Amino acid sequence: METLREGNRFAASVYVYSDDEYAGMRLLVTDDGRSGIALKDDEIVSLYAHRGSNHPAAANSMLETAVAAGGRRLDCFDTVLPAIYAKSGFVPVARLKWDDDYAPDGWDCNTYAAFNGGRPDVVFMAHDPASADSRYQRGSGRYVDSYDDGIGAVRARLGR
Repeated sequence: METLREGNRFAASVYVYSDDEYAGMRLLVTDDGRSGIALKDDEIVSLYAHRGSNHPAAANSMLETAVAAGGRRLDCFDTVLPAIYAKSGFVPVARLKWDDDYAPDGWDCNTYAAFNGGRPDVVFMAHDPASADSRYQRGSGRYVDSYDDGIGAVRARLGR
């Protein structure tokens, strides 16, 4: 994850947990170590795939592997990721408006200008097997007032 962030102008949109935090998660990594994903209970986090991986299109197969291992929910900024996740059967349930007070370190609105002027919403998504290969519709999902409300909406959708 750290290597992938180096020299990547979109690195600010990727949250990297501490080693101690990752130690408490299930880590699924390809044999070459160039693609992987982590599971925090039923939440999918930290999907990464280096271009030089021995496994082309690793992102989709890593998502399928995470779902098979119990991953049912995730959240991300409304940039390119929701479309990738939708292909693996994730549907937008809720969204939270951008708040400058919670911008990640190093965030540059000019870099993300194509996404709501550099202030993309956070999208909360739930896995729905019937929605595999679906297309993401930007702006879908109901607005919530807090991050916790977004997680709650996804859990309610999943019946948890």
